[in-house]
Amino acid sequence: MLEGGDPFSEAAGRETAGYLWAGLLSIGAVVLLALVGGRSLLRQAKLTRLKNDFVATVTHELKTPLACIRMFAETLREGRFENEAQARRYLDLLVSENERLARLIDNFLTFSRMERNKRAFEMAELHPEEVVHEAANVVAERFSASGCRFDVNVPPALPAVSGDHDALVTVLLNLLDNACKYTGRDKRIALSAETADGAVCFRVSDNGIGMSRREARRAFERFFQADSHLARRAEGCGLGLSIVKFIVDAHGGTIDVESTPGEGSTFTVRVPIARETEA
Repeated sequence: MLEGGDPFSEAAGRETAGYLWAGLLSIGAVVLLALVGGRSLLRQAKLTRLKNDFVATVTHELKTPLACIRMFAETLREGRFENEAQARRYLDLLVSENERLARLIDNFLTFSRMERNKRAFEMAELHPEEVVHEAANVVAERFSASGCRFDVNVPPALPAVSGDHDALVTVLLNLLDNACKYTGRDKRIALSAETADGAVCFRVSDNGIGMSRREARRAFERFFQADSHLARRAEGCGLGLSIVKFIVDAHGGTIDVESTPGEGSTFTVRVPIARETEA
């Protein structure tokens, strides 16, 4: 008689344990694959929904200024105005809608380049005050027409930065448009620039609806809008701030926002001072 345990029973036990572990591992692998597949499907569904929303928004946003331009152009062509002052007002509205259409198209094209990672910037040493004044001049008439109090504060002889002039103007224009969009009738918007910690800081402040901390953290996500109800009544499709962040990142800078619900927001863009200027 063999001493100790039954070797056949022990072998069978080990084999059974092996099958059990193999079965558990297989079940775990199936569950893991199911979770990964489920998350992938959810992401795909979300992406499809975002693309569909984007196409619908683009269509709506482009139709609105085009319809206005056509209406005012036909009114002027057919002479349906009472006097020169009214004709001048229609012409001003035509110019305003044309500028709005151009900004929308620029944002859509920039977004498309971002998606393909093909945005090229022409870096050169430039003066921050020139960027500020160009952006301010673009929006000045529109802000004035809407009764906005618009303050611009740029000290003389700011140090130069290395950047793409048109891209940085786009940054400020998107921030200013955003400020105008999310303020009420009593609009107060400020644009300023200063130096701090080896960078030029551009600031855009408003007295608008503001954002919660959660909204502020998500402000630079694509298609995100702090107030979707307001956004449906105003122009825009949630791309402006994501484009701003993309451009600022490409310049080696940073952007942040300080906001209080019901009191307004302040966006601060920091672009490093050009090395030659620092030296």
